[in-house]
Amino acid sequence: MIRWIGAGAEPLGADQAGGKGRALDELHRLGARVPPAFVLTADAYRDAVSGDGGLAEEIGSLVAAIGEDTEALEEISARVRRLVFDGTAGHAADAELRAAYRELGADAAVAVRSSSVAEDSAERSFAGEHDTYLWVSGEDAVSEAVRRCWASLFTARAISYRGVAHGDDAMAVVVQQMVDATASGVFMTLNPANGDRSKIVVESVWGLGEPLVSGQVNPDRFMIDKVTREILDRAVADKPSRAVRDPTTGIGTAVVAVPDADRNRPSLTDEQLDELVDLARRVERHAGRPQDGEFALDHGRLYLLQSRPETAWSARPAQSVTGGGSSDALTHVIAALSGDRTRGLR
Repeated sequence: MIRWIGAGAEPLGADQAGGKGRALDELHRLGARVPPAFVLTADAYRDAVSGDGGLAEEIGSLVAAIGEDTEALEEISARVRRLVFDGTAGHAADAELRAAYRELGADAAVAVRSSSVAEDSAERSFAGEHDTYLWVSGEDAVSEAVRRCWASLFTARAISYRGVAHGDDAMAVVVQQMVDATASGVFMTLNPANGDRSKIVVESVWGLGEPLVSGQVNPDRFMIDKVTREILDRAVADKPSRAVRDPTTGIGTAVVAVPDADRNRPSLTDEQLDELVDLARRVERHAGRPQDGEFALDHGRLYLLQSRPETAWSARPAQSVTGGGSSDALTHVIAALSGDRTRGLR
């Protein structure tokens, strides 16, 4: 039930690793720097809910009862999530999960990331619908976070986005070593304001990416010519705070002040942007279509955390246009940062 990212002879498929797991495996095979990670496959989830206790049938019955009753959605979603979390305790793959976690290191700090088999397709991203937990440490905490990721298959937003039919969906979970990010952000290999595929747009902040997702800080924004690599537009924001590993507990995240000297300093250097452009172009060329991705810098080393097909403009004919400001241009990407809802696990 465990597959290591980039380690097998055959690439991981989304039917087992989910969209996020498949993409990370592909990025690793492409030669991108990806933090060490493994996937608890979707079969582990399927086995956990399809035992003799009738859990799968009860889940299906509850979800089907929603019908067109939107008022029942939140209540039933909460009931199903509790049912999945409680009903999968002691699942058959738990011992294998714990053993794989120990291979990352004793009490390694990891991100536990939902990876639905239906997400990150060319048509639907499921961005923001499922849960991720950052800076999780210890076997018990990782085991619990996995079950919470399974349960997030049935958030109200996920049910609404997917529809009540869920028989073809299942949840793999990525357990990935955390990057102690000095800066992080998102990129898109077109201009999301107008679909111009000759541009790359990058947004970045100090520390982890959560303030970018939640809107707590305004990010730095860069528009770059994909061919000449020239930085066409540079907007450096005042960044008064950053998200870091909780300095008190070491678990989850905390928001701390940015030193005055760094508040108005670019979170990415021109050299780092050039490296990111090279990586973004390589990923897009390999995928054959525009991408939006997530990255982090750990003391100057660039890590690619995720890349997925861009879904808003990619279905339209390719075009080269001029103009179109980048203000608010990365709304789509911001929603996709981490690919899911980031939760604190305390």
